Amino acid sequence: FGSSVFSFKPSAIVSYSAGQWGGTRAAVGLRTTLSELGCLPVSAMIHIPKAQDVFDKDGNIIVLEANEDGGDDGNNVESAENAENQWQKYCGRCFSQLEWWADAAKRHKEFVDPFDDSPVFMKSPGQRNAP
Repeated sequence: FGSSVFSFKPSAIVSYSAGQWGGTRAAVGLRTTLSELGCLPVSAMIHIPKAQDVFDKDGNIIVLEANEDGGDDGNNVESAENAENQWQKYCGRCFSQLEWWADAAKRHKEFVDPFDDSPVFMKSPGQRNAP
């Protein structure tokens, strides 16, 4: 089931939701599905809870307005850059792992074809069964 298409391919999971935990719950469940398909999911995932409060309609990061205790008004360039940097750092961890695994898999495949020891299932799901 999908072994020739997905096997030995690095993957990353990115989720978003309108609430706090919906996307995260879905992402955790997706990890086992990707593994069963033969993908190599990286450990770092990207979760964006309350996405409507994070991105505007054009996909730009929303900088929060001033809080009542007199904090930053959120409209200056420094605040926007800080928000952008925080998201870059958070997402960068996942993308860095994905890039590392993709490069490692590509380099290793030059020496060893992974399908030699783990051939593609061509007949039936019964091929997965133990002898």
